[in-house]
Amino acid sequence: MRQAASADFFQLKFNILRQLRLKRRQQRALAAHKARCTTNAKNLEQLDTFHRAIRPYLCLARVFGLMPLANVLSPHARDVRFHLRSTGMCFSALFLLLGGVKTMRIAGKIYQGGINSRSLVSLVFYISGLIICLNFISFARCWHRLIVPWNEIDIIMLFPPYAPTKMTLRLKLLITGCAIYFLFVVEHGLYYASAYTNYHMHVLHCQPNVTEILFSGFMKREFADIFEMLPYNPLFIFYAFFLTGTFSFISNFVDTFIILISLGLAQRFKQFAKRVSRLKNRHVPDALWHELRQHHILLCELMDLADANMSSIVLLSCLNNIYFICNRLLSIFTKLRYPVNYVFFWFSLLFLLGRTCAVFLYASRIHEFSMLAMEVLYTVPSDNWSEEVQRFIHQLTSQYIALSGYRLFHLTRKSFFGMMSTLVYYEFMLLQLDAKDNNEDPPHLCA
Repeated sequence: MRQAASADFFQLKFNILRQLRLKRRQQRALAAHKARCTTNAKNLEQLDTFHRAIRPYLCLARVFGLMPLANVLSPHARDVRFHLRSTGMCFSALFLLLGGVKTMRIAGKIYQGGINSRSLVSLVFYISGLIICLNFISFARCWHRLIVPWNEIDIIMLFPPYAPTKMTLRLKLLITGCAIYFLFVVEHGLYYASAYTNYHMHVLHCQPNVTEILFSGFMKREFADIFEMLPYNPLFIFYAFFLTGTFSFISNFVDTFIILISLGLAQRFKQFAKRVSRLKNRHVPDALWHELRQHHILLCELMDLADANMSSIVLLSCLNNIYFICNRLLSIFTKLRYPVNYVFFWFSLLFLLGRTCAVFLYASRIHEFSMLAMEVLYTVPSDNWSEEVQRFIHQLTSQYIALSGYRLFHLTRKSFFGMMSTLVYYEFMLLQLDAKDNNEDPPHLCA
């Protein structure tokens, strides 16, 4: 009997040792695979890192004078750096110069024609575009300090025991970015369709002697600040469209960029929460709690880096969106002349509201996923309670994880609904004050 019990004991011990050896072998193989991925560019290119997913948008931003980074297409995140003497910086400097001239010309025309809330819209649009551009150039200088640790965390979380995601990060960012910029192109096209319709009908009804409506007349009216100084030819037509389009691109890119950053951060916090949730109602050794706590520290440090470097961009995005939402809501009952004017107005307003909602809702997922691990830790039975669990809980409760605008507000659902309720309240007050003007017919077409 004793011999049988002794044999069972040694057999059990042998099985445990064999499992431990197998586990160590798997860990060594995984560590070797990670090392190969970090050193070999071809292997690194196959990983679903945020650096790989965000590269197309960084290239696009550089063309429009934002994010003047060098070596953007490099598979190694450490190679992507800000260089003062680079092609991207030349684009940025050229845009700031030409955009500054256009803004001053518009400011001069507004000053001569009289300043009011409606005439200031275009000036605020161009000034905010220049400020956003300067902030992105400043952010590009810090990009290397953000993307290198982010890439290191990605490599940790793209291998077991972290579970892979159903949809790759690259595909998520691609779908989101393409959807936003498809709507942006539609909005931009509707703007020119609305403006050309107004010009066409004005010439048709107010200039009966004109037998042919020329496109050049529309261009000289739409871009009067440019063609008063420059000759009308294809080169300067392209310049006029491109400069105006760049300002429109910037106002959309600032929201899109926050959404893309939020998607990348939220995905890693979600993976972390899923790994912790698999430990629910299980006996977990202190070594594993310690490992999870260290990984959570890395995520929190990354979050702090992102928040510290993006606070100005978040603040500008929210202020910009609030101003233009208020301005357009003031005109919500204004009578327009043609159906295309109504289509452009409502599409533009809904697109702006949708973008603002998306910024808050996507960013709020970071905070929501960061709190999921708390539910598992609070269910740890007293028999398995340890100092590591206590430290982990304290770590989760002591830090508020969310993007913010200089800590004045956080991008969460609570902040979003608070902002929207305040906005609606004040908007109703403004609409009551402006009700008489809004119900009047539009001015005479030939005035």
